[in-house]
Amino acid sequence: MKNLISIVSIVVLSNFSSFALAGADCKEYPKAEWMSVLDLQKRIVNDYGFTIKRFKIDDECYEIYGWETDGSGKEQKIEVYFDAKTGDIVKKK
Repeated sequence: MKNLISIVSIVVLSNFSSFALAGADCKEYPKAEWMSVLDLQKRIVNDYGFTIKRFKIDDECYEIYGWETDGSGKEQKIEVYFDAKTGDIVKKK
């Protein structure tokens, strides 16, 4: 029984740590200062060259799931977090 409790504790703690690392740490701004969704989407496509599959708000960040094309023309999946005010990339996976 003691071993079972230890195993369950390890599993639970490892799940919490993966959640803590999942997002990005974006600066907090009043919503009135956030870049508009349309303007950011234009920047993502035109300036960064990403293809957007899903666009969402994650706490204080804008976030996309999509693709980018590398130098050889091959597409790879990406997850990118953007600063809500400036549109700068905060974290990219």
